[in-house]
Amino acid sequence: MNNKVSIATKPLVYSTFRFINNKVWYALAEYVDNSIQSFLDHQDTLSEINPKGRLRVEISINFETDTITITDNAGGIDDSNYQRAFELANIPLDASGLNEFGMGMKVSSIWLSDIWTVETSALNEDVRKTVIFDIHDVTDNQRLDLDVTTEKASTKDHFTTITLTNLSQNKPKPGQLIHIKKHLASIYTKFIRDGLLDLVVNGELLTYEPLKVLNAPYYKKPDSDSIEWYKVISFTAPKLKDGKIVGNYVAKGFIALLETMSTSENNGFLLFRRGRVIGSSGENKYRPLSLCGQEGSPRYKRVFGELEIEGFDVSFTKNSFQEDEDFDAFIQVLKDDIAHDKSLDIFGQGQNYVKPKSPAKKKDIASTLAKNIAEQIKKPIKVTIPKETPKEVKPIITPDVSEKVTEPITTEVDINGKKYTLIIECYNGETTHGLYTLDIANDTCYARINLRNNFFDSSLSDAENIESVSYFIKTLVATELSFHSNSDTTGFIFRDRFNKFFGVI
Repeated sequence: MNNKVSIATKPLVYSTFRFINNKVWYALAEYVDNSIQSFLDHQDTLSEINPKGRLRVEISINFETDTITITDNAGGIDDSNYQRAFELANIPLDASGLNEFGMGMKVSSIWLSDIWTVETSALNEDVRKTVIFDIHDVTDNQRLDLDVTTEKASTKDHFTTITLTNLSQNKPKPGQLIHIKKHLASIYTKFIRDGLLDLVVNGELLTYEPLKVLNAPYYKKPDSDSIEWYKVISFTAPKLKDGKIVGNYVAKGFIALLETMSTSENNGFLLFRRGRVIGSSGENKYRPLSLCGQEGSPRYKRVFGELEIEGFDVSFTKNSFQEDEDFDAFIQVLKDDIAHDKSLDIFGQGQNYVKPKSPAKKKDIASTLAKNIAEQIKKPIKVTIPKETPKEVKPIITPDVSEKVTEPITTEVDINGKKYTLIIECYNGETTHGLYTLDIANDTCYARINLRNNFFDSSLSDAENIESVSYFIKTLVATELSFHSNSDTTGFIFRDRFNKFFGVI
């Protein structure tokens, strides 16, 4: 073979690659893309050598020696592709794979380092080839080709090793290692899940962990059978240019709801093109308003999925889809198609479903709630309420407290100088009952809080909202007692009407 390899372009062009807006994991992913494509191109032959073999790509980042090494057991770079591999933007004859731009290895290597070495042995060739690219030598000497060192090898050898030294300011930092692993595992989810790829970073085999899908009744029918909240997507929309259909935009995959809410890790979508994730890896998943709802909403925290997208181009660093306006419009139309399916109200369920609390958890919350109310209501309360002519009030029905949840808590209350003994307890009433009842006998008050009122399932998530809920109920009870201390029945009227509405409408 030729003992020179062309890098034909104006050498100073290479220097500009150092300043491309990129991420370390996207740069490293370019090497993995090349390895996967090489493995797929030679899969038939490789499977004859090792029928159970997988592609193995190992990335080693040595922070002490300031080097990065990428090694694979794919097909190697053969003679027919060797010249193309080193020339900038020399696009492969078949550009339908992962190495479509013919720039990945070159751009990533220059972005990450001053010197990079490529050693490869191609399957069925008896030579091992080595090339060293030194950015300073190339630019200072205006070089248009590089020397190739060769040595004899077995025709059964098949590998490529790329070593980056004299790393640039873009090099990975030790604190980024956990993020690099997370993003690369995310980018190659499908290849790892399908058993094609073993991807190892600093000795750790990256794995795919499936997310648990919500299996629960529809929120409007809480007593109905549980449903798996997972919907397969196969959606096509016409691709238009100058008013004419020139192809299709396609989205295939699924949308689902998480069993456990997530604020910034598991929620959101992975967007795939040709089997690898584009610009939505790790915690940076795709979370459009149209599909996920308002940021921070229950729907936003539950919706997740995977979409294989066809019909859109990607940036050459593969960190985003192109044609932003068309892409956004396509996702909006996809959302409308999903919402049109009334058999699975996935958006409504994501927004409104509240996971029922266990009796033990509800008891813990109720006990803490009652104690908080007792603590908050201890301080003397002084209010001025004008006297009004009492109005006729229907008798207040004391609830059946046979389903008591907590033991009574007793505290002293001072309202406008009048002291009351307040006994607080929580019980399981009916969902149509009000939030609380208050019975007053002389100077003793019985406050009973109904834990089956819808408010508790929708507003109490474990103990995180107990303080605000305690303050809310304390204020209601204190308000009614202030009316009572003034011999006014208005407080009873207020509570009676309040309970008819609260948590029911």
